Amino acid sequence: MDRMSLGWIVLFWVTGVAEGLQVIVPEKTKKAMLFQPVVLSCRFSTSSQQPAVIQWKFKSYCQDRMKEALGMATAGAQPLSKRNLEWDPYLDCVDSRRTVRVVASKQGAVVTLGEFYRGRDITFGEGAELKIGKVMWGDSGLYYCIVTTPDDVEGKNEDSVELLVLE
Repeated sequence: MDRMSLGWIVLFWVTGVAEGLQVIVPEKTKKAMLFQPVVLSCRFSTSSQQPAVIQWKFKSYCQDRMKEALGMATAGAQPLSKRNLEWDPYLDCVDSRRTVRVVASKQGAVVTLGEFYRGRDITFGEGAELKIGKVMWGDSGLYYCIVTTPDDVEGKNEDSVELLVLE
């Protein structure tokens, strides 16, 4: 192996180790038809040799999106969103102003459904993906894929996707 190749290998190895845990949800918005199955993709990489704990968490919208669709959006949200283009009045608010609940957790082969989701067809697929057998109206909102490892605490351990349930 020549010195140049060895240099690149060392650089990639050091960069990979420095980044630590990385969680990526490739689709930021996912649309699903009512009562149809949906798969929420989530990928992660870690330098840890320990099994990861994967958790999916649901957060409801801050404001009802149906009001916007029907032309009844709250007047206060529009000027704020125009001042700060990064801010979304439907997605960005403190958790105390919305419903937050654990959908499911997985550690090794053990899967635990959150209390609200028990009895529903919800499983884990490849890696950290979440499979919902039949989506319901109340499933619209933000879903956070959170990955935790005991010895890899650096990096980005969560990412989110917005699920829109359509008729």
